Amino acid sequence: MSTRKKTWARWFLGAVVLGGLGAGAEPPPTNSAQGTRLHGSERFESINIPLASVESPPPAGMKCTTSKAGMVGGRLVVAQHCTTGTPPAPVLRFLDGPGLVKTTFRAPFEGRSVKLVIEEARCHEDITAPTSACTPELLQSGAAHWEFRVTASTDDSNAVPLCPLGSGFALAVPHAWSAGGELTPNPDYFTFACAPKNEGTASQPFFVGGGVIAKCIDWGYPPWAGAYPEATARDYHQLCTRMAMADYCGEGRSNTLDGTPLVFMGVQNALARGTEGHVPTTQGREGYALEAVWEMSDCGEVQPLCLGKKRWDSLSMEATCVNRALTPAVRRLPCESLNLSNMGDRTLLVSYSLFIDHALVTFQRGETGFVTTTAVSLKMAYTAGGLDVSGYSVDLDGDGLADEPASFVSLRMEGPLLSAQLPASLQARMGNFIKPLYRCATSSGRFLLTDSSACDGVPGYYLKALNGDRGIEGYLYSAVDSTSAGQRRPLTLWRHPTALGYATSTEAPPGFVFVRELGYLPAVGQLPGRDLESAAVMEGKRTRAFQ
Repeated sequence: MSTRKKTWARWFLGAVVLGGLGAGAEPPPTNSAQGTRLHGSERFESINIPLASVESPPPAGMKCTTSKAGMVGGRLVVAQHCTTGTPPAPVLRFLDGPGLVKTTFRAPFEGRSVKLVIEEARCHEDITAPTSACTPELLQSGAAHWEFRVTASTDDSNAVPLCPLGSGFALAVPHAWSAGGELTPNPDYFTFACAPKNEGTASQPFFVGGGVIAKCIDWGYPPWAGAYPEATARDYHQLCTRMAMADYCGEGRSNTLDGTPLVFMGVQNALARGTEGHVPTTQGREGYALEAVWEMSDCGEVQPLCLGKKRWDSLSMEATCVNRALTPAVRRLPCESLNLSNMGDRTLLVSYSLFIDHALVTFQRGETGFVTTTAVSLKMAYTAGGLDVSGYSVDLDGDGLADEPASFVSLRMEGPLLSAQLPASLQARMGNFIKPLYRCATSSGRFLLTDSSACDGVPGYYLKALNGDRGIEGYLYSAVDSTSAGQRRPLTLWRHPTALGYATSTEAPPGFVFVRELGYLPAVGQLPGRDLESAAVMEGKRTRAFQ
């Protein structure tokens, strides 16, 4: 082995040994928020970057031939072979952090390649205090990380920020990811994981932009050796990313909304707070409800061992694969019923959520009778794969049970609606970007869902409250960026010209005429922190507001 190769190998070995020390205890319980993107890079969400594609510009006065990039834990480093002076003398340079500015990589993207340029480097601002300074000792130990502002461009496009929202910076993270959200160990690849920006406080975080890979690293679950051996660390990181996205079916698809308040912990911490082998049903004064117990199976797959009762009750049809994904023995069995006392040594995480969204479903009765509501219960049916979600029943009295007789037939799930119990901190943060949707009814059984607390002044209609919700069904977006990807669906009020009935839906019922658009339904996987930042920078001509 040449002297230069030995130096390179010793440098890597020393960094790995220093970065691999640590204990095996669970990280402490964490109060944070869920997200809906792995990387948070929007258009370039699923790129894996070959380390071999690195190109670093030579410094003034030197000639450089080859560069070699590698990941040492969460640290991106480049070795560059150069010569300087007369006669030329060999120099082996090691670059990381600010030394990587103007370094480029290329990655496959949509049948072509994308060029990634590191434009700036700074010490990573951890979303969980405290943030460690990037001293040589803390960088070597893995307690501190560099983060990078990166631009991306294809051959036919101008350079754009890789991380358009959030902090605008990204962490370099080893290995590759599949399109289905699976961490694929591969030392020849890495990815840039965009970091979110906390617009709230430490006790009440409100994250804008970024992805869950970066969040999980800051929460204490990086995919490299540190507090755990490397294989265990990767398992916990995969558990964390699935949990943070509420990816119940392990398919890279989120079943939550960006910014959903979340508390999670290891199973040992959860059992210590519970009784007789059962984890607590709620956490904190805010009433975080048990969402799921997440398990890494013997086959290396992440799936919920179970879901909590409240998660089952608020589950939307976006998650119809949940029953097929769960272990057959616990299908439809809530987490509250499981004794986990013999699972303290398993790779598990326990999550609690405030569930800020509910399914908004339109039902029809007869030709002109419609009701659109979040007061629904799930229909379950046996299929070849076992018990599965098959549809919705109306539950207009809000008691959690389907109304009898079932005079209304479900027509469509319009989309998610922000909950009427949206935490006050989130309401204040969203401000004018959201608006209430009111529930109105008549004594004869007609219904009207509208943005007017006076029920549009229609004679005979009154504001109908359920369980102290002041007649608020939930909250809509009042404005969206109409040119961005993932355009939200407008929710529209319709009226029948002769039967005097009303309908609120995303599609016009036969024979009904347009009254007005009420606002926009958020899309699962794109709310609310991500949209707040994009909405804040919208140009006036791209904003449609409803007063």
